[in-house]
Amino acid sequence: MGKRKIILFCIAVFLLAVYVVQIVTSNKNTIKLLTLNSDDVGTINLSSKESGEITLTNGTDGWKVGKYKANESKVNQVLEQLKSIKILDTVSSSVNDATASLYGLDSENVISVKVWSGETLLRTIEVGKASVTGGQTYIRVDGEKAVCLASGSLASLFSSTVEQFRDNSIYSFATTDIEKVSITYADGSSFSVSRLPATQDGEASEWKSDMAEVDSTKVASWVSAIANLSASEWTDESDKSPLSEKATIEIKGKDKTVSVTLSEKGEDNKYLAQSSESPYRFKVTSYSGDNLTKPFTELLK
Repeated sequence: MGKRKIILFCIAVFLLAVYVVQIVTSNKNTIKLLTLNSDDVGTINLSSKESGEITLTNGTDGWKVGKYKANESKVNQVLEQLKSIKILDTVSSSVNDATASLYGLDSENVISVKVWSGETLLRTIEVGKASVTGGQTYIRVDGEKAVCLASGSLASLFSSTVEQFRDNSIYSFATTDIEKVSITYADGSSFSVSRLPATQDGEASEWKSDMAEVDSTKVASWVSAIANLSASEWTDESDKSPLSEKATIEIKGKDKTVSVTLSEKGEDNKYLAQSSESPYRFKVTSYSGDNLTKPFTELLK
């Protein structure tokens, strides 16, 4: 092989090598994961123009949103998202005030997320709008100027309000733990039903009332329906006006006794209520309120 051919061959090999490197580089996986140990998270600050300032705090009695008990399931969704954020690509090296709105990262729309462990800032995220394809969100992380495309609907999750983060549960019993239920109506009338001990042959326990003979099947179904109660909404805390009481129900379980006082049904078809289990007034649905104020006659044989 002549010298000229050898040189041309070497050049061809070099160009081929460059081409291969370019292909490998262009096909390089740009996906990366931003991970965080959710067990380290003690405080999450959320801030946006629409929802204002929201603080989630993990204390000895669980997570709170402000001064209220937080919905554990909702908080877990946030923690799961923070634990692993999948960055799909970098869409812009930086943005200015004029272009930030394209990604929902302008002051009118951006959601600021700060994650703390004690006084240590673990992560900051600026959450913008969802991409046109959906299921993806524009974000900036830890003060970086670059705009990234992240997997998931982060905007809808982090834009939740205090009401959406708040735990609406008022009380919860295992049906089999309820021993006695009493209702006192506004006119002074009342009734109570009590569970009899289960028989030795394992048959379901019966229910009785000192007032009249009740249908145990009906009572058991009713008790099951009132074993758990959640607020449909929370009312204005500044309203201290007395309730227009319809009835007060007391439920005695093995380990605790709770009471709920309900007003007459309102124009919104809901009952205003207050309970021994919460310092805050709330409303319950028509279905829940109707069950809690059920007439004694509907339980008779």
